[in-house]
Amino acid sequence: MTVARIASGWWRDLKRQLGYYRLRTRLLAPRFDAALRPTDTFLVGHPKSGNTWLAYMLAVLIERDRADRVTLANVGQFVPFVHGRDDRIRRFGHLRDPRTFRNEYPRYWCRYPRIIYLVRDPRAVLPSLWQMYRTVRGDLTTEFDAFLEQYLAGRGLFRHWNSDLVRWDRQVASVLDEAGRTGRILVVRYEEMAADREAVLRNVASFIALDRSPADFARAVSRGAFEAMRNLEDRHGAEAYLNRAKGPGRFVRIGGTEGWREELSAPAISAIETAFRPVMRRAGYLD
Repeated sequence: MTVARIASGWWRDLKRQLGYYRLRTRLLAPRFDAALRPTDTFLVGHPKSGNTWLAYMLAVLIERDRADRVTLANVGQFVPFVHGRDDRIRRFGHLRDPRTFRNEYPRYWCRYPRIIYLVRDPRAVLPSLWQMYRTVRGDLTTEFDAFLEQYLAGRGLFRHWNSDLVRWDRQVASVLDEAGRTGRILVVRYEEMAADREAVLRNVASFIALDRSPADFARAVSRGAFEAMRNLEDRHGAEAYLNRAKGPGRFVRIGGTEGWREELSAPAISAIETAFRPVMRRAGYLD
């Protein structure tokens, strides 16, 4: 770990202890409220749950993109990401209704008019998140078992990388609780999207009141195929890694639902299932 990274992590820790981030969240709430529209939807999910995949298909659908303008590199122009800074929706007043934003670290989620929540098997989420960490940070020495241990404990590298991340089980449990009380949350399973992305995309479009033609849906579904997205990344890059990647790696990796069986050791699988068992059962990932 570099001296600069240690200093940066120390400074963030100090600001967190002093309550800087909580104060900022309170002070920026009026800006968020002023920019919020009753037709806005927020796409929320733990990182590596398929958020960018759905956002990309949705952007193609919203824009009726016949000219291939939408890519994995510029998708944020059409379905903006405001991770941890909800007030930044004010920058997108030019977008037509219904607007959709991505936010993996929602600050005012109780105020969101509608939420699309993406959930994915944590046994697939965590190795994918580890690969992303290796690419973004250029850290090829931290093995998955060490990464997992720090993730579960919320310490180590997670004090300076994704420090606002809510652990998978805690985030999923809170959303499922709220979804049982309100109709403003649509829960989308990554595995359902992998099995039938057209059905999921049509359900999402209905939820956000987006009316599009069969040809529009066919175009978005076709471009959401993993091979198509891998080719797109080869040509244009991916938003998450642009000017950020310090190590090798792809953003669009395997795309399947069972790849974790080959990627994870038996002890790692056991550790994830032990830590998350109640919520994994509730979400349908364990019997």
